[in-house]
Amino acid sequence: MDKEQRKKMVAHCLVDLGETVASWSAKNGLHQKIVTDLIDGKLKGTRGVSLATKRKMEETFGNLFDENETKQRNP
Repeated sequence: MDKEQRKKMVAHCLVDLGETVASWSAKNGLHQKIVTDLIDGKLKGTRGVSLATKRKMEETFGNLFDENETKQRNP
């Protein structure tokens, strides 16, 4: 999924939830900057906080990212 598709999908889901990126991030204990960078494709989210954020986003919004990117390198 490319950046524009990801943005549209997240936007539609947030409208359905009655949330914004900022409110959804805060409600889920996530950093808004990391969430927006993942949506924009600026972070790969393969480790640490960005990986945990990516997984939480996919729980809420569905499969937003390439399946191989979500798995840890050394599980």
